Amino acid sequence: MSHPGQKRASAPSRRRYLVHLSCAPSGEGVHCRYVARIQPWAARCSSRTSSVERVFADDCELISAINPLLPQGSDVRDVFEHVESPNGFFYLLRLSSEEAEQFGWRPESTAGNAESASKHESSD
Repeated sequence: MSHPGQKRASAPSRRRYLVHLSCAPSGEGVHCRYVARIQPWAARCSSRTSSVERVFADDCELISAINPLLPQGSDVRDVFEHVESPNGFFYLLRLSSEEAEQFGWRPESTAGNAESASKHESSD
């Protein structure tokens, strides 16, 4: 018989992150840039809470990055209308450190290092 604590040690640790998906107008006017901002979830917001931003080349890149992280049966395409609205769309996701790094999040980001924001912009 195994103890529940043993299972946790073998599984990667997961943490809750707030992921804000939005669509910012591009310089061309017609198209938009899909943006994801990630920050650790905190019950109380702090002025020191930093976030990191990742810009996606297009909707296909956004879909391929977000969908594997969603619960089974969920699809980001179902909320595109909200993502493209002025307020965007928020997900509260349990992510491993490797999954959070896909959005540019680094453990040193928790120290309030705002200069790393927007470093992970996709190239066309």
